[in-house]
Amino acid sequence: MSFEAEVIPMFLVCAGVVSILELIIGCLLLKNQTIARNRLIGHAISMAIALFFLVRCIFANWLGVVPAIASISNSACIGLFGIFWAVSVCFFLSVVVSLMGKES
Repeated sequence: MSFEAEVIPMFLVCAGVVSILELIIGCLLLKNQTIARNRLIGHAISMAIALFFLVRCIFANWLGVVPAIASISNSACIGLFGIFWAVSVCFFLSVVVSLMGKES
């Protein structure tokens, strides 16, 4: 894909900053709730892995990734992105459920 030169580093930096802030603020807010905090950490890690595969697929040319067969590589990256994203959503929903259980 074609992008302006500034878009790719800006996307990478902003996605990294948002992920780190989510992890730091979430851990601070959940410091007394170990189970929810650990699940939030699992969410952040699996989301970061999902973003890695998405970035690799979208920005492969700019990153210098030269797969043997691009269509297979892109398909695998999109599939792995979807799997890790789903895992991330499951972790996040388990955080919400564990917090709701403590309130009732």
